[in-house]
Amino acid sequence: MTKKRFLSLCLFIVMIFVVHAQSLRINGVYIGAELYTTPFQGMQINNIVIYFRNDGTFNNALSQTDWKTKVSGYYTITNNIVQLTFQNGDESEKYTLATNGNLESTAGVKHTLHKVKKVAVLPAGVYEKRNASTSGGMGTGTPAVGAFSSNYLYFDGKGNFSMDRSGMVGVAGDATGGTVGGQFEKRGISSGTYQLGDGEITFTFGNGTVSKHSFFYSPPNEEDLVLLDGEFYFRQEEGEATITTQRTTEDSGPADLSVTTRLPTPADLLIGLRRQYGGESIDKITTVREIATITGNIQATLVTDIVNNKIRAELRRNGKLLLVKQLNGNEGWQWVEGVKKALSQDEKEELMLSLYQGVLGLHKNLNSYFLSGVVSPSGDDYIITFYKNQHKIVYLIGSDYSLKGNAYTIHADPNMSIYKDFRETNGITYPGTTESSDGKTKVTATTTSIEFNPVLMSNDWKIP
Repeated sequence: MTKKRFLSLCLFIVMIFVVHAQSLRINGVYIGAELYTTPFQGMQINNIVIYFRNDGTFNNALSQTDWKTKVSGYYTITNNIVQLTFQNGDESEKYTLATNGNLESTAGVKHTLHKVKKVAVLPAGVYEKRNASTSGGMGTGTPAVGAFSSNYLYFDGKGNFSMDRSGMVGVAGDATGGTVGGQFEKRGISSGTYQLGDGEITFTFGNGTVSKHSFFYSPPNEEDLVLLDGEFYFRQEEGEATITTQRTTEDSGPADLSVTTRLPTPADLLIGLRRQYGGESIDKITTVREIATITGNIQATLVTDIVNNKIRAELRRNGKLLLVKQLNGNEGWQWVEGVKKALSQDEKEELMLSLYQGVLGLHKNLNSYFLSGVVSPSGDDYIITFYKNQHKIVYLIGSDYSLKGNAYTIHADPNMSIYKDFRETNGITYPGTTESSDGKTKVTATTTSIEFNPVLMSNDWKIP
């Protein structure tokens, strides 16, 4: 064999190895749970659900009607390391592909992702949904569109089901054989028939309403659950489920903790906060321009006009404009890479809620909602909970009337922010660092510049 031919053969072998390594794929839905802590609720559980495809894409939103085709990001496998890259810019994640097919975490609190199964037959059983990530009342029982929030599901193994709806049930999307009904709010038990398909289940209710959802199963010797719309429903012993149902019914009423004489009133908390963070100087704010660096090389600019009810958020990477969201009263739009479209109602409300958090939420023109809140203890601190429209807003306040954080909900899961590194400008004390999390993704924003009452021109609100 000549040297040239030998080198060619070596190159051929190497290329086969590289192609094989690059084409290594995993397929199916993997689930697991990761522990994390929050100052509002202590130790919490983040349920992880990822649908991997053979084409190198994945989706972590199985509540969507297009879950089979929706792409949340891309993954590669090199030396048994599975690396996930998210389309929305979230921090990349890595897992080790174990010999048994599980995915083992490589960072943070150790956790394992197991593969769940598509099934054509389901054994009889009672399954309970545990809202561990939203326990403590922050968003509990308020489902995202396209997901159930019922506490219990019962399958008889013969094609019939019943659903104990101790909370609100929301469903959305089209289904074969009918259109999904909007929201079932009546408490009690609904029932009907079900049909299992290719990673899906179709419910037909007694009133004829049909709804279709993603559905996977893990047997008792593994996770012992069903996965409905990406939500975990753990199998329960029938007796245990009955006891739990009775306890849930008895405890369903909210406790009015504000009547406890040892707790400060909302007015007490507001006076204490305003004293520390600016008082009347806060009331003089009409406009704000804040610039911050977000976890790396993302620069965010937030412009607020309280008087005219206008808010604009801009994101840049290395100076290049990536995204603009703007709210003008009840109307709003978004610009991404030259394409402009209207904001969804959720997006508009999320921008609007920024007015009622942090130091700005103490403004005399904005704090009426705060004053209507309910105060409860949180260790040595206080939590005040109030609503803007149907959205819950929470302040975490120290016993020394320090502003520690905020949380709010658009759907079920709370978005939480912790404030640090306070600074003072023009008599107003504001956080220089904000650490935010939705229970899955953590982001740190560091304020590099803030102006109170800058003069805003028409160019500040123009379409790029």
